[in-house]
Amino acid sequence: MNSIVNDLNRALAQHLLVNVYQTDQEVVYTGYVTAVSTAGLILATFDDYGLPDGAVFLAVPIIDEVEFSSDDLDNMAFRIQTAADEDFVQAGGLTLRFDNQRNLRQQVLSHAWVDHLVIMLVLKNDEHFYEGRVAAVAGDQVTIKLFNKFDFTDQSDLVIDPATIDVIEFQGQELSLQGLATPHLKQLKHVESTLIEDHDEMVETLKRLEGQAPLVALIPKNDQDLFFVGRVNVVTADAVMLNLVDMTGQFGGYSLMRLSELHAVVLSSDYLQTMRVFTMLNQARQQQLQPVLNDERLFDRTVDQFQARLAQAAAFRTIIRLRLHDGTTVLGYPDRVGGGKFIFHQVVESQLDQVGQIYQLSAVDEVAFGYLDAYLVEHQLRVEGDL
Repeated sequence: MNSIVNDLNRALAQHLLVNVYQTDQEVVYTGYVTAVSTAGLILATFDDYGLPDGAVFLAVPIIDEVEFSSDDLDNMAFRIQTAADEDFVQAGGLTLRFDNQRNLRQQVLSHAWVDHLVIMLVLKNDEHFYEGRVAAVAGDQVTIKLFNKFDFTDQSDLVIDPATIDVIEFQGQELSLQGLATPHLKQLKHVESTLIEDHDEMVETLKRLEGQAPLVALIPKNDQDLFFVGRVNVVTADAVMLNLVDMTGQFGGYSLMRLSELHAVVLSSDYLQTMRVFTMLNQARQQQLQPVLNDERLFDRTVDQFQARLAQAAAFRTIIRLRLHDGTTVLGYPDRVGGGKFIFHQVVESQLDQVGQIYQLSAVDEVAFGYLDAYLVEHQLRVEGDL
């Protein structure tokens, strides 16, 4: 335990970018240590794109490792620098200050109470994640008014001993947006999810929604716990193109999916209601899309969009992500598209396969492109001369 605290103090004193690994959770936090005590730390965190994304309190006993050097940290440092160099919109950074000599957990809870922040909690011996506002803080008791954006009926008070809190996320982009959205969300009523599972009805519904404003969720057959939220851009003879909306309600790129591989189309749900409020707030703040992305592309419904998207990516060596019929996903760029097949040069751990592998076009169920992570991978490969 002392070695963990020593590592944290070193990261604080030398202002080092670190990864913090947990003993019982797979979530890895990347950022700069801003405060340390024997009981916990405050880490100013970054999202996967290198943008400041609030902060997290972590109790020292749940920390497994503090990583100072790795390929992942090198990649994150590159993305953080790219975000700064290209002047990406930076919202959701840490603005609070903390006293190392006082209880850090209690300071976070007190700040959250006074400033009406939405926070995310992880408790000892509890696998659930809780989101809500701090309603009251006492020495040995804190009350959280919970909010479940997936189910509006799941609203209750969580009364706990602060000492049982292992993780507190705060001031991140999604949590901050949820705080802004609270007055609007309070006016909404719970709705039962409306799903369409009949293939012909799904196709008819998607065609009716083509180019329209309503958000929908698409659930693929190969992983029915997964869903994609967005607006229907175009429907072709065998595919649907979705303008994706991310968890913060921003445009996040495009996804082309085979109609035959759709399990269901969700037309209404509490989560879709939440995302509609998020998109409305982003439009009002003129932050409706992620940095560098273009949400105004139109596509021809009369052509084979799988062939067209792969051919275009091959022409420009553009990084895209494919989901194959066997469920695997590959990131990279295609080459020599034609005759119903293509070569794909995959990127694995920032390394580009220069030889490539042959795939059948019919084996591709989804093409994701024009999204920020692909842009950053491509940018790094070009800077390093690998693309």
